[in-house]
Amino acid sequence: MINMRRVPNQIAILTDFGLNDNYNGVMEAVIKKINPEAKITYISGNSKPFNLIAGAYLLYTSYKYFPRNTIFLVVIDPGVGTSRRPLIIKTKNYVFIGPDNGVLYPAITSEEIVKIIEIKNEKLYLAKTISNTFHGRDIFSVAAAFISIGVEIDTFGNQVRYEDLTKLNFTYKPSKSEICGKVLYIDHFGNVATSIPKEVLLNNFKYDENIEIKVNNSKHKCRFVKTFGYGMENELLIYFNGYFLVEIGINKGSAKDKLNVREGDEICLEGYIQEDFSHSI
Repeated sequence: MINMRRVPNQIAILTDFGLNDNYNGVMEAVIKKINPEAKITYISGNSKPFNLIAGAYLLYTSYKYFPRNTIFLVVIDPGVGTSRRPLIIKTKNYVFIGPDNGVLYPAITSEEIVKIIEIKNEKLYLAKTISNTFHGRDIFSVAAAFISIGVEIDTFGNQVRYEDLTKLNFTYKPSKSEICGKVLYIDHFGNVATSIPKEVLLNNFKYDENIEIKVNNSKHKCRFVKTFGYGMENELLIYFNGYFLVEIGINKGSAKDKLNVREGDEICLEGYIQEDFSHSI
């Protein structure tokens, strides 16, 4: 017997399937067939292909804006069909569904975790024979739909320890001369978001001050500003973005092209840093 309870039916989807193929639409169809009342929202159906850091950033910076009990269905899964585990992670406020490859990890570290389940109950797959390449349809969407109608997560499989999850940390490390972080995301404007928190700028630098950054063995000067409109043509700017993380940009230009960076690259700000500690999200 399947244990069920009433829950809100909001499902937020994040995938790297893109806009030209039918994968996102088929996942929606599976959900709607099980729960026609499901309310589906997309964080993005066009996250960068195979890019776990970018996907983790999109989830981490968006999930708190959703209502409590939202189910997050995340399919950025370059290891689909291998031994990586399909997971359901229930926290105090939300449910996260996706592969155990680190893409969920930064978001759940900010939450109080209630239970982690590996999806292993084949009776709750879409069919007896499932695709090796489309677990988004055959496993993850089905799980999200059943949870949205109240199926208890224990029904899906065995419990997993938090310590055994695949980790993906958004780290930064200050010292007395510099702070180094990671490039987390580059948006379509070419703005370069990092793992360094806004407090580093506010506590150590003044607006209009030039800050030297180091990335890929090159150094660049950026001016600390409140927003893009204070920048001159082709001038590198440093500021904190809408998610309160340090970002590099150019007013009506691409910092990505000028810095020649990608997600995962190390980036350092040089100058006196007050804090002497390391941190990870």
